[in-house]
Amino acid sequence: MHRVAFLSTGRGGRLHPTRRICSGPASRLAATRQWLDTIVLAERLCPFAAPVSSPDKLRMRASEATDLASLTAELAQEADLLAKSGSGSAETPKHETTLLVLPAARWCSQWRELVSISWTLQAEAIAARGHGQAMQIVLFHPKAVRSTYADDLVDAADYSLRSPFPIVQLLREADVLAAVRAHPDPAGIPSRNAARLRALGERACYERLAACLTASTAGGSVI
Repeated sequence: MHRVAFLSTGRGGRLHPTRRICSGPASRLAATRQWLDTIVLAERLCPFAAPVSSPDKLRMRASEATDLASLTAELAQEADLLAKSGSGSAETPKHETTLLVLPAARWCSQWRELVSISWTLQAEAIAARGHGQAMQIVLFHPKAVRSTYADDLVDAADYSLRSPFPIVQLLREADVLAAVRAHPDPAGIPSRNAARLRALGERACYERLAACLTASTAGGSVI
């Protein structure tokens, strides 16, 4: 188990988690579930999340990857599994999306590192296995920023992309398109999220995210 400095202030007054607690597989999944319930769903950051948040539709896996190669292999497994999901067979899974929760490791400790890694993941774990037109990945990270050029600017809106641990989400393209078509104003979601989070303030957003790290569970590494 790692310790954590819950309130670390970087340049420009930005609050950053510096080290982790509860970094075992089960605790990572518990923290992610709490983030989903108390932040993503509670603040309605993603109007498409609620219908797929139940255990039968959402698969969460705690990654055991130690580098990019092993992470690529894990994501490829999950992509193949998601491609089979809902095919009608009793033996196939029924989930509609996957959250692969990464460990608190140096090789993915920075937002830009995860973004850089994602190009390889998309090419080798998705496209190379024939899922390029059928799936997409979405990234979340404890230090995510909405703007590439705003690393040192304080903006509570960045918490629309922040999670207790780095996450790679797998989505089926058909599901995304259907959800977008059914929403009255999908283009307005980012600006509404930004306004809601800025009204809360960065410290409140940070403290709510930090609270997710205290979650614990006796469960396994896949739920």
